Amino acid sequence: MDSFGSRLRRLRRAAGLTQETLAEKSGLSGQAVGALERGDRRFPHRDTLDRLADALGLTGTDRAEFAAAAARPAKPAAEKDVVPRELPGGVAVFTGRDAELGRVLALFDSRDSVVVAIAGMAGIGKTALALEAGHRLARRFPDGSLHLDLRGHAADPPDPLDLLDRLIRELGGEPPKPLSLESASARFRTLLAAKRVLLLLDNARDAAHVAPLLPGAGGSGAIITSRAALPDLPQAHQVLLDVLPEADALRLLAAEIGAERVAAEPAAARTVARLCGYLPLALHLVGARLATRPRWPVAHLAHRLDDEHRRLDETGVRASFALAVDALDGTAARAYPLLSLLDVPELSVPVASRLLDAPEPETEALLERLTDEHLLTTPAPGWYRLHDLLRLYAREQAPPDEGAAAITRVVELCAAMAWRSMALVSAASHRHDWAAGRWAAAGPASADEVFAWLDRHQAHLVTVVRQAAATPGVPAEAIAAVGLGLYEYHRARARWRDAIQVDEVALGLVDGVDPVAAATLRGDLGVAEAELASGGEAAGFRRSHALLRRSLADWEAIGDERQLAGILNNLCFVYGLGDDITTAVEFGERSLALNRTLGLRHVETLNLVNLAVLYGRQGDRARELAYASEAVAVAEGTGDVRGMAYGRMRIGIVHRELGRFDAAVDELGRSVELWREAGVRLYEAMTLAELGRAHVGRDERDRAREVLTEALAMLGEYGGAERADAVRAELARL
Repeated sequence: MDSFGSRLRRLRRAAGLTQETLAEKSGLSGQAVGALERGDRRFPHRDTLDRLADALGLTGTDRAEFAAAAARPAKPAAEKDVVPRELPGGVAVFTGRDAELGRVLALFDSRDSVVVAIAGMAGIGKTALALEAGHRLARRFPDGSLHLDLRGHAADPPDPLDLLDRLIRELGGEPPKPLSLESASARFRTLLAAKRVLLLLDNARDAAHVAPLLPGAGGSGAIITSRAALPDLPQAHQVLLDVLPEADALRLLAAEIGAERVAAEPAAARTVARLCGYLPLALHLVGARLATRPRWPVAHLAHRLDDEHRRLDETGVRASFALAVDALDGTAARAYPLLSLLDVPELSVPVASRLLDAPEPETEALLERLTDEHLLTTPAPGWYRLHDLLRLYAREQAPPDEGAAAITRVVELCAAMAWRSMALVSAASHRHDWAAGRWAAAGPASADEVFAWLDRHQAHLVTVVRQAAATPGVPAEAIAAVGLGLYEYHRARARWRDAIQVDEVALGLVDGVDPVAAATLRGDLGVAEAELASGGEAAGFRRSHALLRRSLADWEAIGDERQLAGILNNLCFVYGLGDDITTAVEFGERSLALNRTLGLRHVETLNLVNLAVLYGRQGDRARELAYASEAVAVAEGTGDVRGMAYGRMRIGIVHRELGRFDAAVDELGRSVELWREAGVRLYEAMTLAELGRAHVGRDERDRAREVLTEALAMLGEYGGAERADAVRAELARL
């Protein structure tokens, strides 16, 4: 006898109908007709049969034979009492999920009726965990174990009514008439109430998809797997899977290829695990590949995986990812590839909104949806992460003509926040003339807030600038704006290495094109190189001197005396760091005279403090105090918080070194408060260290220990090893 699908296809063609026209005449979907003809659905409902027979014009014997072809064969008597045990075999090697497996088993230990929902991204090992748990639990369910692949993300998932029909018959029942989803679900729960059956429902789309298939009261249980978490199932206990820890990933790899191969090449094995993203599916597949190639060194596979362009194929996860991503709706499907464009591990909502060119509230809602689908994870509120392998897959799908525009929008965001910090911290800076308001943006109202934003995005800044510079179509001016605008932030946070990396990229883009930007960036690089050199990198002083002298020549050629005065002051500072005091004083006095001629009071403050330090190092305490005191007076007149902090810091140090500890504590305490207000953490830490020493001078050891401990914590982050070691040694002496 023909199968029902073959008979339907033959009758449709005889009637001169396509699948689409038959679907239209019968009121069914084209997908449903296709599934019946392919045999994906072999036993349609009576209502479906009647609609098809009417559409095909079948009567009498033809109609009866058509219905008979769709009837389920009766089970032999010997099979009717067989307990169904439908769980497929588990993975050959199950390892690395001890905690999660223990939790699932413990839930079934704790109560009679249990529903567990296991969620996680494609390839994370949901089905493997569910099957392992199912096999271990099977003996507790004497009436059977039923397995359904719900294919929730397939183009034509099975009809829940068909699934219920099958489950009811498996349990020895008959579907209700008339048949509906509600009546069939109720009949199913009734049959389960008197039994102990375990259901494994694999690949659920969402809560609505799986809810009709769940047991009610009684002794039956269910394990569901889904890419999305299922919080809308109140009876379900959620188990969320993440990638494996490195140790578990290595154990899984060892189980596949042999512990001796992992032990022989531990570094290569760790590289393989890392390049597989610690994803169980990828580890299983590459492990199986290595197992069948015993002469391959593990390092050979690690080398192959290192090529991003073929890593998805080498790990074998492309098909799993395609199912997950292809199931997204239009908005999410367009957005997801764009989220993969940046070479950063995590995205904040503001950065993601720029990639998508969408408002932040809409972006956050979309990111949350993708997180629910386990296409993203959220390591912290407001931050989202793509798995490394998913990033590669999504980037393959990104429209090639949208990349430069998306990255440009992110660069412009970074530039806007950088220049926001300049506006709040150094409103009188002459570099605002270059920006000319192009990068102004509404944003945080205080320096602390904008610095906190930049702190959170600090890992982005260098990467974004480098990636943007390598991306054709991203404007060089926008990239340069990031470097130029971050000067005060890098200075306040002592992020000199970051400053060098950003500024070198920016300088490479504008040198010979924008003389003002190039001269400014050379000056910034000169200061950063000197700051690093003061921590022990002596070669940095030579680079610093060359950069600053070139910047000086640039400004002389441009004819901007204001910028010239600033570079002279920077040369004073840098030569002082390098212990060439005579040259430093010469540059400092030239800068001071020029600033006074031009009336640049805010730069004059820095001149005075730098010269105060230098005169003190020459042993001229009177001039040191006079210059530092004048710096405070000038800063108070202009409202320059940093100038006040710097001047009082210097005065306090002089008092401490002269044994005037009460005056030192007073001046240094006020300086700490001012540095804190200005958000300059390095100098706040340095001043705290000086304050601690002043308390030692007053024999206030407990207070000194408290202040020095605070200074040490900050210097560990901002100040470098040399300064931190000095404070650590002082604490040891207390």
